[in-house]
Amino acid sequence: MAEAPAAPALIGVEIDGRTVEVAPGSLVWDACEKAGVFVPVYCAHKKLEPVAVCRMCLVEVEGMPKLQPACATRVSAGMVVRTATDQVRKFRDGNLEFLLLNHPLDCPVCDRGGECDLQDFTQRYGPGRSRASITEKVHFEKAIPLSDKIYLDQERCILCWRCVRYYEEITGEREIVLQERGVHTVVDTFERRPLQSKFQGNLPEICPVGALTHAKYRFRARPWDLRRTSSVCSHCSYGCNIFVDAREDQIARYASNDNPEVDDSWLCDRGRYAFSEHNRGDRVVNPEARVGGVRQAVAYKDAIERACGGLLRIRGEFGPSAIGVVGSSRLTNEEAFALQWMAREVIGTPNLDHRLSRLERITPDDFEVGIAEIEECDAVVVLGPTPEAAAPVLTLRLFKAENKRGRQILRVPVGVAAARLLQDLPPEATVAIVAHESDASAARELRRKLSAPKRLVQILTIVDEVNSRGCQDLGLLPNWLPGYRPALNPGLETLAMLKAAVDGTVRALVLVDPSPDLEGRALFADALASVELAIVVAARPGVSTRGATVVLPGRTLVEKAGTVTNTEGRVQRVRSAVEPKFAFPPDLRVIADLAAGLGGDLGVQPLAGPVFTKIAEAVPAYRGTQGGLRAKWSLLP
Repeated sequence: MAEAPAAPALIGVEIDGRTVEVAPGSLVWDACEKAGVFVPVYCAHKKLEPVAVCRMCLVEVEGMPKLQPACATRVSAGMVVRTATDQVRKFRDGNLEFLLLNHPLDCPVCDRGGECDLQDFTQRYGPGRSRASITEKVHFEKAIPLSDKIYLDQERCILCWRCVRYYEEITGEREIVLQERGVHTVVDTFERRPLQSKFQGNLPEICPVGALTHAKYRFRARPWDLRRTSSVCSHCSYGCNIFVDAREDQIARYASNDNPEVDDSWLCDRGRYAFSEHNRGDRVVNPEARVGGVRQAVAYKDAIERACGGLLRIRGEFGPSAIGVVGSSRLTNEEAFALQWMAREVIGTPNLDHRLSRLERITPDDFEVGIAEIEECDAVVVLGPTPEAAAPVLTLRLFKAENKRGRQILRVPVGVAAARLLQDLPPEATVAIVAHESDASAARELRRKLSAPKRLVQILTIVDEVNSRGCQDLGLLPNWLPGYRPALNPGLETLAMLKAAVDGTVRALVLVDPSPDLEGRALFADALASVELAIVVAARPGVSTRGATVVLPGRTLVEKAGTVTNTEGRVQRVRSAVEPKFAFPPDLRVIADLAAGLGGDLGVQPLAGPVFTKIAEAVPAYRGTQGGLRAKWSLLP
C-alpha cells in the first residue's frame, strides 16, 4: 500500500476552559467531543458532511459577533469556544420550543421512545412548558409505509435532512426528497414511490427522532426492555459489527455497531432483517437416539456414549477412512479448529470438510487488501457482480472510495482482457482486485498481467458465508491443514463423502450444524439412509435430524461465544445474545465430549478462550488477533 502521509501538527483550542489539541481543519464539534463537552446536534452525523440546518449546536466563539454552528465551524489555533453561556442556553431553549410546536405528543407509543434525541434534549435543554396550544398544531400524515421495511411519520419529522443526505452521500440512490415549503415542508419519497434500496434499514438509525421506523420493530419493545449484545452479522462473510437487541428469549432487532475498518456503521437489509430466523420455534431441544430401531429421547451422557461407541466400532472394523466429518461455515473458529482436530488427530480420518465445492487452491495472498484499505488504493477493479451480491455493504465502501476519496472504480466482467484495463490504469499506482472466491484464479491471472515495477496489485477475495474464511484458515478441509499447509493424505470433500456413503465406502458421518444447502440435496438424504451411523449436532430439525442415528441439540450463532473471521481475515468476537430453551452444553463442549469418548484430549477446557490459545499455537498468524485485528500471515513459518 502507498506510504501514509505524515500527520499534521496539532493546534490548541480552548473549550469551556479546557485546552485540547486537535488536527487543523477539525470541526468545533469534534474538539468539544475530545474535551469531554457534550454539544447537542440533530442534523450533524459523523458519516455525513456538515450542513448546519438544525442550529441546535450553536456555540459562542470568542471574536465572532454571532453564535456559530459547532458542526460546521472549523477550528483555528487559539480559538476559544463557550458552549454553556446564557445566550447559548436561551437559543437552545427557543430552538426546542419551535421544534415542539407541531410535534405530536405520542412518545408513549413511539418506537423511538427512550432513545429519541428530541426527548433527551428537551429534558436537558428545553423549556419547562409550552406557550402554544395543543389544539393549534399543524398535522401531517402518520404511519406511511415507504416499503415493506420502513414506515414514515411526517408529524414527528424535525427536518434535519439526515435521511435525504444519507441517500445522496452514502448510497447515491436519492430516493427521499424534501417537498413543499415553509411550515408545510415534509420528507417523502418522490411521487410516493416505494423504497427500492438494499440499504434502507439504515434510515431509522440515522433519524434522530421517531419519524422513520422499522416495520419489524413497531410496537415490539422499548430500549429498557432490551438486553444489548455486541456481535457480528451472520448473513455473509463481510463481518459487519452489530448489536443484538433481545427481549427475553426473542431477538427484537439488529442495530449497527460502527466499525470503521469493516462496515463503516452501515448494514444491508438482507443482514439487518435476518434476525427473525433466530426466533423460529422449531428447535432440537433434546438428545435423541435410535434404540431398537425406534427414535426416542435419551440423556445427554447416553447419547454421547452411543455416538462414541458406534464410531469406535466402525473405526475398528473398517478403519478411520470409513468415517466422514462435515461441519459448516456457521461454526466459530474454536468449533472449526476442534472439529478438524477431532477428525484428524482423534478419529484419524482425512475425510472432513465444511463446504459443498472443493477448495482446490487458496493462500493468504488471495486476501492481501483489507476492506478499509480499498479507500487508499488509486484504483479498484471489481470482477463481475458476484462480490457485491455476496457482500452487499461492499457497494457502499466502493461508493465512498469513488465519490469521497476520488478513487477509480472499474467494474468489469470476470474475463476482461488485461490490455483493456491497462489503458485506464496509470503506470504508478496501487490497484486492488476484488473478486469472488469462485473467480479466484481469474483474479490471480489478472494480478500477474497488471503488475509492474511501480504498480502494486493486490487481491481481496470475497468468500461465502459468515465464517468460511475462518474454516479455511484453520484447516476444516480435506486437502489443507491449519495455516494452509497441504495435507499429505488428502481426503474426501463433502459431496464425495456423500457419494461414498451411498456406495458403502463411508459407513459413518459426523455432522455439526449442517448447512441449509446440504439439507436441500437429495444425495444427502440418500447418504443418511445408507450409513450405519449418523451423528448430528443441529439447532433445527431437518433432513439431517430425521435421518440421524444420534441427535444432539446445537446452538445458533447468536447463542454462541467465540470468534469468527471475516473475508479480509479480521478475527471478531461473537457473543451469546440469547439462551436456548434447553440446558445442554454448547457445540464446542459437545465436540470435546465426543473427542473425549474416543480417547482424545485437546489439552484445555472446551471454552472459547483456551481453545483460541491452541489456534494461535497451530496458526501463528492468529496470534493477538482476538481484539478484532486481521490475521498476520507474515508470521507463517
